[in-house]
Amino acid sequence: MKVTMADVARAAGVSSALVSLAFRDAYGVSKPTRERILATAESMGYQPNRMASRLASKVDDTLGVFLLDLHNEVFADMFDGMRDSAHQSGRELVLTVGSISGDLDRPALDSLVRARVDVAIAAGLLLSDAELQAFRGRLRLVSVARVVPGFDAVASDNVLGATMAVEHLLELGHRRIVHLASPPTDGYLGRREGYTASMARAGLTPHLVTCGYSRQEASDLAGPLLDAPDRPTAIFTHNDQTALGVLDAVHARGLRVPEDITVVGYDNTSASKLPGVDLTTVDLHPVDLGRRAAEIAVLRSNNPALEPMVEVLSPSLLVRASSAPPLP
Repeated sequence: MKVTMADVARAAGVSSALVSLAFRDAYGVSKPTRERILATAESMGYQPNRMASRLASKVDDTLGVFLLDLHNEVFADMFDGMRDSAHQSGRELVLTVGSISGDLDRPALDSLVRARVDVAIAAGLLLSDAELQAFRGRLRLVSVARVVPGFDAVASDNVLGATMAVEHLLELGHRRIVHLASPPTDGYLGRREGYTASMARAGLTPHLVTCGYSRQEASDLAGPLLDAPDRPTAIFTHNDQTALGVLDAVHARGLRVPEDITVVGYDNTSASKLPGVDLTTVDLHPVDLGRRAAEIAVLRSNNPALEPMVEVLSPSLLVRASSAPPLP
């Protein structure tokens, strides 16, 4: 039979409230009494409900984490950075996950509010800026990879990253360059803007195709581009996941990368490095983004009155085998 807090209280000759205080190491319990309660609980095999205890005490030791999509490895890389930094500062993490449709953003953030996390770190939010303002006063938020007015944020310079990708393609001699762009939502316009501006400076007409975040959707959209008589010589995608979808469509047609078409991604996920993929991509340094976001979350926890902290890191271009000059 499961041992309850009340059982421990009776055996130790104290109240349940005192047992709760002892397990939270809260003020009001003498050291001898706390040691006696903990020894009694251990002898009885009592396992405290750590979450319930934390909710009751609202201690400032827990950071919430929201990740858009566990299928996209860039968010796993960001989480690695968050976890390393959080653990170094003695903070625990409570994780919640959204979906690439964006339908779960609000419920996920609401769950972190209910969990009473001290500060939430959110990577990949798709809610609009206006919708996120509704959480002001309810949730202290650090946005990762997107700047949200009024909140702390750590982002990568996406305009710069896209510019580097397009200039690389132009230097190789490409002129028919298509960009599979993310949906034009708040906070995620930088890659689209960098591509469009770079094409305009080169005197070229941008060819934008809006694509969601799934590999299959990217494959479906790439098909007609590849089947066209004047198919592009290069496709630049808004992330590595969609670049993999383009590669699926390329291989399904018996075409070769980079001989028949160059493909460039964005994020530098581990999948981009795989043999046979070897994807040229923009590295937004996701581990660094996650690590710095957790550091800012701890700063926010310790200094609630600070003005919003916003940091923008510089990406870098990694040239691999998927990009080459177009065939004559």
